[in-house]
Amino acid sequence: MTAYSFDRLVVCDSAAIAQLLIANNFHFENNCAILSITGYPQSIFDITMQMLRRNPDLKVYAVHECNPRGIGLVHNLRTNANWFLNSEIVIIDIGLMPRQIIATKRGMFIQSSPESAQAAKQLPEEVRQSLSAEELTWLESGNFVELESFTPQRIIKVLQKGITGSLNLESDDSSLLLVGDTGNDMYIVQSFG
Repeated sequence: MTAYSFDRLVVCDSAAIAQLLIANNFHFENNCAILSITGYPQSIFDITMQMLRRNPDLKVYAVHECNPRGIGLVHNLRTNANWFLNSEIVIIDIGLMPRQIIATKRGMFIQSSPESAQAAKQLPEEVRQSLSAEELTWLESGNFVELESFTPQRIIKVLQKGITGSLNLESDDSSLLLVGDTGNDMYIVQSFG
């Protein structure tokens, strides 16, 4: 069993999103492991990481909320010894990024807090350099958007598009927000905001 490894890993910034994906069999349908940055699921985290680290062709997909902690997820994966420190593993940021929120012209549930503003001002320099001035201003104003404000179906579809490469992750579009719901699929939302 431990000789096997996935070619893809989805890392979520919260256990709730990882639970959502696992409950909906995203890992089976997309042949990928799913973990949260917090170590969920704890019962298989260590063995899964051992398996993943042995795969030189591993691709990691980061999905996170649009807040300072979430935006720092990729940096955390690259600089944390529990993850991929000193590794050449490809890490792809699927979002949610401020540029996606800013590019969206329709209503969305944008929240704000002084704690988020303070955390944005303390982002590591490497993370700050990856953001535009407009994105930094938006974050330092305390703005944030939670993934739970999107439907489970929308999150799953965006992840599928990101993994298959049909989502242009480098553009300033708001693909996370524009994926349409078909209404024909069933999604489990147990313990999901």
